[in-house]
Amino acid sequence: MTKNIPSISLPEIKSRETVYRGYFDVNVDLLQLRHGPNLTYTSIDVKANAAAIIAKTKEGKFVINKEYRHPVGKWLLSCPGGRIDTGESPIEAAKRELLEETGYGGGTYHLVGFAYPFPGVSDQIIHYIFVEGVEFIQTPSHEPMELIHTELKTKEELISEIASGFPVDGVLCTALFLCNQFTGLNGLNGLL
Repeated sequence: MTKNIPSISLPEIKSRETVYRGYFDVNVDLLQLRHGPNLTYTSIDVKANAAAIIAKTKEGKFVINKEYRHPVGKWLLSCPGGRIDTGESPIEAAKRELLEETGYGGGTYHLVGFAYPFPGVSDQIIHYIFVEGVEFIQTPSHEPMELIHTELKTKEELISEIASGFPVDGVLCTALFLCNQFTGLNGLNGLL
């Protein structure tokens, strides 16, 4: 994995101060740069990795969320997902989050990859899961700040809504890309 990485001296962490503790922590590091002065760098400790799910029903429709996100003040087109609890695997978290957020469950789960969604400020990893053959099982169980509306969309409807300029969560974009690669490579005719 270290193939083709440039040989550039990395900064040394001289000190770290946690300036906020809560749902996530905010840290301020003092870095000594090899090629320049000291620099302060702010990062977020999210305290958990996450799972993001692209789910398709037995009828071939995508289970897609429209979710209000307070920092941007908008409803975003998104996919189900959330934090991976201590002791959970990404697949176990995906099953739990899909059921809690959408009421859909069952099906066959495939771990298709992972990515760092915002590595400039956090080391959080999101694991991406593709699920085939889900069905509605129960009423969703949302947390107080989970303002979520679930919709079923055909491939054409999903592509059309994204193309129309409806605000999109970047996690959905990465999920669609990785799931499309997985399905195409595994003889499932691609996702999109």
